[in-house]
Amino acid sequence: MSGRTTMRQIATAAGVSVATVSMALRNSEKITAAVREKVRAVAAQLNYRPDPLIAALADRRREHKPASLDVIAYITAYPTREGWRDNRFAPAAYEGACARAEQRGYRVEHFWLRDAQMTSRRLAHILQSRGILGVCFAPFPDVVPQFTFAWDRFCTAAIGYTMLRPALHRASPHQFQGMQLTLNTLRLRGYKHIGVALGKRVSKIVAKNWIAAVLLFQYNHGRSAATCLVYEESDRQELTHWLKTGKPDAMIVSDVFLIEWIKEMGIRIPEDMGVVPLERHPGYAGLDQKPAMVGAAAIDLVVGMIQRNETGLPPDPKVVMVEGTWIEGPSIRPVA
Repeated sequence: MSGRTTMRQIATAAGVSVATVSMALRNSEKITAAVREKVRAVAAQLNYRPDPLIAALADRRREHKPASLDVIAYITAYPTREGWRDNRFAPAAYEGACARAEQRGYRVEHFWLRDAQMTSRRLAHILQSRGILGVCFAPFPDVVPQFTFAWDRFCTAAIGYTMLRPALHRASPHQFQGMQLTLNTLRLRGYKHIGVALGKRVSKIVAKNWIAAVLLFQYNHGRSAATCLVYEESDRQELTHWLKTGKPDAMIVSDVFLIEWIKEMGIRIPEDMGVVPLERHPGYAGLDQKPAMVGAAAIDLVVGMIQRNETGLPPDPKVVMVEGTWIEGPSIRPVA
């Protein structure tokens, strides 16, 4: 016998109806214990394994609940409903999530957590009343130390590290690898003293993985190989003083608007200093963090939980990290 064993095959082998098999496997008292045991024995002999997605759908039908198992809720929490679209990472992550959901036979529906009178409890009630099992939490605008939600009712995953607790399955760019790739690429191009300017908020959002990569780079190549400016709020005077004091020959920035300040200081790019943003930016070499692939990976995590009928907080949360790739550009020295 090939493929998944069906209840009809069990019914034929046991000499009972499909309805009797269904009741036996649910341990229903509408049939005798002897029949239940007989059917279960045949099911075990045929190596029967229930389809978790069909089981979840059947449970909801028995409870007379609507079942929108093909919908995955995509939760954002920016101050405005579409504020996340101004972020350079979030829109591509959303597009990747939508595309992967469609490939897997699902569709993504956006829910705004800061809507009028919306709370996490009300959101859970809305999702449950519609029979939505899958929930993907998009990156929040800032790090949330603890988030309260009806976790036991849903199959959930998060994008990035902005939701610290509870620990969910999550998909994220491999920020440590990305910063290492950027630093090593610049070093291979002959840059000896690399400056790294990171905003504190952004550094927290990436779980300080970028700083960790800088520290490892210093350990491997010496403290002077890279210096790091971590600023609370972007400050032109602070940046000017840091550049004049440290005199880096290349610069990695987490905020692209710093590039305009660098130009206004009379620094020529790349003649005086190479400049690399940690994201795609037209006309510049940089790092592609693959946001669409990250969004797709998050959907894969949610779909996997739905298909296994796994709800609640995972006992062993896993992180899927997507490695970044280098983008060539004229803002640094060309390959020798």
